[in-house]
Amino acid sequence: MNNAFFAIDTEQVTFSSPEIALPFGYASVAGRFFHHDIPSPYDVEMAIATIEDHIQAATGLHTIANTLHGADDYLQDISRIAGGYNPLTQEHIEEVFNRIADVVSGSPWRESEFPADPHFISYLIILRELSHHLHILHIQLPETQSSTSR
Repeated sequence: MNNAFFAIDTEQVTFSSPEIALPFGYASVAGRFFHHDIPSPYDVEMAIATIEDHIQAATGLHTIANTLHGADDYLQDISRIAGGYNPLTQEHIEEVFNRIADVVSGSPWRESEFPADPHFISYLIILRELSHHLHILHIQLPETQSSTSR
């Protein structure tokens, strides 16, 4: 059974297997790149480029399992926004990201859609980039989380 775990903290992203820490987190990304509750498209692109550079430099991560376990509060928020799915898939993450990308690009923001919180947005961007570049297909949340599946 795969018990690989990851966490996106304020200043770093950690993985249990392989045991690696990336030198950025949701607060450091938001503080460096986001200057408003809803960042600009340029701010998002700069954050993505930096995150991608760090992921590519961490060659030990390129053999990571495609299913990870996570329990971060923001991860659970993303699952709830996506429909309460557990496990959370790349497609679910992408659906939530696309909602934010639309608002960043100028569509009106609806309060119930997602938190207008730069930390939440940076967390989601980090998660999306990790799932894409490391081919993480499923993220298993704790059992107390809803267990809806498609």
